[in-house]
Amino acid sequence: MARVVLRGRSAAMSAAMPALRRAARHGQSGVVVVSGDAGMGKTAVLDAICAQAVGMGFRTGAAKADEIGRISPGAPVLLALRSGAHPLLDAAALAELDELTDHPLPLIDRIAARLEQVAAAAPVLIVIDDVQWADQLSRLALRVLPDRLAGDPVVWLLATRDPAEELTAAWGPRVETIHLGPLAPGDVAAIARDRLGRPPGPTTQRMLDGVGGNPFLVTQILDGLARGDRDDVPPPGFVRAVDAQLDALPDRTVVLLASVLGRPFPIDEAQRIVPSVGSADVDRAVAAGLLTRDGHLVRFQHDLVRETVYAGLSTSVRRDLHRRCARHLLASGHEALAAAPHARAAATPGDEESAAVLCEAAHQAVAALPATAGELVTEAFGLVRPAQPSWQATGERCVEILGRVRRCADAVRTADAVLARAGDSETFARVQVLATNALWQIGRPAESVARVDDALAAPGLPEALRVRLAAARALALTRMVPAWQARPAAEDALRDARLVGDHDATALALQAMGELGRNTGHHAESLAYFRELRSVSDASYQGEEIIELQLLDRYADAGALLEAAHRDDRGGVEATLPPVIAAQMWQDYTLGRLDDAESGARTLLTIGQELGDHVHELDARMVLAGLALLRGEVTEASAHLAPALEGGLAEDSVRLPGLRLMEGWLAASDGRPEDARKILRPLLFAARESRSDWPWRPGWMRIFARIGRATGDQRFTHEAVAIAAEGAARNPGVPSFAGAALALRGLVDKDLDKLAAANVVLDRSPRPMLRANAAEDHGRLLLTFGARDQGIAELDRAWAIYHGLGARAAQVEVQRVMRRAGARRAKWDTDGARPRQGWAALTDAEVKVAELISAGHTNKEAARLLNLSPNTVSTHLRSIFAKLDVQSRVQLTNAVHAMR
Repeated sequence: MARVVLRGRSAAMSAAMPALRRAARHGQSGVVVVSGDAGMGKTAVLDAICAQAVGMGFRTGAAKADEIGRISPGAPVLLALRSGAHPLLDAAALAELDELTDHPLPLIDRIAARLEQVAAAAPVLIVIDDVQWADQLSRLALRVLPDRLAGDPVVWLLATRDPAEELTAAWGPRVETIHLGPLAPGDVAAIARDRLGRPPGPTTQRMLDGVGGNPFLVTQILDGLARGDRDDVPPPGFVRAVDAQLDALPDRTVVLLASVLGRPFPIDEAQRIVPSVGSADVDRAVAAGLLTRDGHLVRFQHDLVRETVYAGLSTSVRRDLHRRCARHLLASGHEALAAAPHARAAATPGDEESAAVLCEAAHQAVAALPATAGELVTEAFGLVRPAQPSWQATGERCVEILGRVRRCADAVRTADAVLARAGDSETFARVQVLATNALWQIGRPAESVARVDDALAAPGLPEALRVRLAAARALALTRMVPAWQARPAAEDALRDARLVGDHDATALALQAMGELGRNTGHHAESLAYFRELRSVSDASYQGEEIIELQLLDRYADAGALLEAAHRDDRGGVEATLPPVIAAQMWQDYTLGRLDDAESGARTLLTIGQELGDHVHELDARMVLAGLALLRGEVTEASAHLAPALEGGLAEDSVRLPGLRLMEGWLAASDGRPEDARKILRPLLFAARESRSDWPWRPGWMRIFARIGRATGDQRFTHEAVAIAAEGAARNPGVPSFAGAALALRGLVDKDLDKLAAANVVLDRSPRPMLRANAAEDHGRLLLTFGARDQGIAELDRAWAIYHGLGARAAQVEVQRVMRRAGARRAKWDTDGARPRQGWAALTDAEVKVAELISAGHTNKEAARLLNLSPNTVSTHLRSIFAKLDVQSRVQLTNAVHAMR
């Protein structure tokens, strides 16, 4: 059929050539999407383009997504890397990737690094057919990888039946789309002459006209006529034609099985699934044109035939064959996730066997395919009936998995269904613990406590379960009542959990104690609990530990943990997790590496959106808004916050406190101090009973105090000073806390000695913004008291720090104060906002990345040399390309050399 299709598709193939030429000649990446209905010849066009690419020196890899096996995580992308006689990756690299399918982000990073190495030697073409059936992990990879490899000669050639394929939106203007419509009448007539050796007769022409230019159906009609079929009467419809071919077979089982498997298969596998299948049956199906041999594998000649055969199966036959396939896969050592598509298709109400497979598959899919895990376990629970023995256990597992994939509302609803029929107090208690965990995550602590109290009232509970319930209750209380009320319950829960040795209870209690320490500003205490929690829990709490180290001014220790995360035994898996990326972002932000912090925030925002992690997406938006305010870009800050202010990203209990802080800061930066005071007043006077740690982060209270002074609200101002002092008292020996509190007291009291002492203390703080703030406040007060020279010197010091950080808003304000005092500096005249385009637009971090990439380093090598994640290097690289107006590594190298 390929020659037939290509007769009318030369324009489509020509449309793909510019992307291939740009990759081969200029090292540019590209994405080409071929769309069209089934039978329009997409596969033939892909094959032809791939052949042309090989002739141009491309390394190629090809695969196709599979409707039946679409749950297998990453299968099309991984198959493309290992396809053909000369795979893109060697066996060792492929084995390494196979081990990471449970870790999507590290897997994508590793694929990007490997392809980067291959593309350094030759341009690469990756072909994936039937993208409309790609699994969740493959779609994530296809959204991310073109951006990660934007500077490499890697072309992605994809085919889909959906012309509005959502993936194209992720690739932006770089994507080139080719839509295959029906063949033109002239092309159909030419094909008919080629195949028949004569022009088609009137009846044949009517038949050809009736298939709407579909190349596959045209071929079916012409092949039948070429074999001597009559052309004086219209043949039956295509479906009836396929049925007729099936009816002509002595035994159609192998064809039916092939339609259910949905992929190429060896004959011996078919015989293990259905022992009655023989090689003679395959030979007859091949002779009939239904199946074809591809080496030792058997497959359908065209997907339309497979789909037609599959659609014609009776319900009982379809379910029977799917059940046989599922059992075969499990018996031959495959994971439940591989058998799940067949178990799903075989399932009937009350089918405990299929439900068990789907439950186990959901458990395996939690890390790599959380959305799929939620769907599978929900389907599993829907299959079993309350009267069946497995109903309760299936429901309990459903609640657990839904909670783990953050479908918390569904977890609570399922828990209620199980609890309504729980036959014993132990089951009731276990499920209530799972429900309270889900409720805690979505900010419903009062309901959590009520549920736990209900479960604790049951007599005869095992001690371990009673302790677990108490620990869950203590964790809920951290978001429900002031810390002084929640602490006794958490302490008792931790003591009892350790006594009975219940792992789940211990983890819950440690988390509760860590939350309490953080929310009350006792960061040394919080660090100890999160550190212990990380040592006893399967989940990663490294991000929480790093943040607490930062708040204790232990940035060297935090940096060591971040570096270890990049180089851990699992190849940097930790460093790709959102909590660790967030910790790196805060490390850069508080140490004044604002450009790196921005890159980290953009990376975190992208990953949060990719994974649906809205909490970290919100964190990234707040940092991006804060950076914009530091640079004096109020409109840009507002734009960063707008999506979060519209709601829907996270529960209000998590979302609103941080957003109100940012709204207040934005209002103050926009010259609206009274609006800022109104926004922030409720937060300030509830700070001591806050359920989050924002009051105990050095720096916030200076913003509050300045707003209080600007509006003449002394009570507001003094409350901010008092909270800063309490933060210092709760973190003794931490210069950032002590110095910030002392500086604030000196500012409000107009006490030069206190401000001078604060500067001395803050000289030991690793936070440059705090040092600059104190120097600015000291300088302003010195001018007020008439000590002009000393004041100018302090303001000059503050200006230099702000300038070095890129905090242009504060820098300009200091300049204004100094000008008013009669000071002038030549450097002010040459200092302006960083340009948007050109070499001068690059940040220091971007310059380093540009130098390394232009010197021939891969993203992964540059990340190792700069102690960054490959994600962050990719983010830098995209920004560099935009600022220098280049589209490939070759062009970047030329630009760097020209700049030199």
